[in-house]
Amino acid sequence: MIRISLRVAALAVTAVAGALSLTGTAGASGTPARPVPTGPGALTRNPLYTAGEFESSKCAEPARRADDLDSYRAYLDDLLGCLDRTWSERFRQAGLRFSPPRVRYITKSVYTGCGQYVASYAAALYCPRNTTMWIMLSKEELSDPMGFELFTIVTHEYGHYAQDRAGILAEFERQSRTLSGKRAYDLNRRIELQAECFSGAFVRSVWPSLGRDRQDWDEQLAEVEGDMWHGKTRNIRYWLTRGWSGGGPQVCDTFSAPASRTA
Repeated sequence: MIRISLRVAALAVTAVAGALSLTGTAGASGTPARPVPTGPGALTRNPLYTAGEFESSKCAEPARRADDLDSYRAYLDDLLGCLDRTWSERFRQAGLRFSPPRVRYITKSVYTGCGQYVASYAAALYCPRNTTMWIMLSKEELSDPMGFELFTIVTHEYGHYAQDRAGILAEFERQSRTLSGKRAYDLNRRIELQAECFSGAFVRSVWPSLGRDRQDWDEQLAEVEGDMWHGKTRNIRYWLTRGWSGGGPQVCDTFSAPASRTA
């Protein structure tokens, strides 16, 4: 199982099932999409980094009701629709094909295609074996209808899906097969921290429409906890804030960053 997950058990993992075809929106109107990049350049010279900033867009949060699965599904449907539109435009600008991920809402432990999804581990997963986002609507999650954490977990995991579509995950997997110890940890952290940066950029682009105040974002930053797979707390906060401040994929090249920023 490829470890492409968020920070701790309360946060999100990455797992995907069943492969997406390379169909979907092309780069520019009427022009063929460029091939998905391969090799080391997929990490450091990815066309996705040439896409523009995430333009400000509307993505209001529908009300959720405690212990009400339907209201949570509606909430997530809206959020995923916003993510689909935003990332589709980034890929169009980069000249790469894009199709939305498959999504499954679950309430108990299941096999995802990338291993068993243990309900207590995380709120969402993406697995590059079958391109499906799995979102766990556990009793604990359903008890907090005002929380913002689910929003940021889903945006982080969608960032992993964007990495997959852009060829970043494939190169990560290829390199990971030859690495161990500190070098393997370093590469995994760069994958995770890039997804954090993507998440921060998206959240900032829709922030004015969410009806939240800055305290909600500051609380998310305060609750960050690092580990050897995802990076030190200060670096997770750095990349979240860099995405929030910079606005687009071009500021999220963690693979060219110094080791001090990905430790």
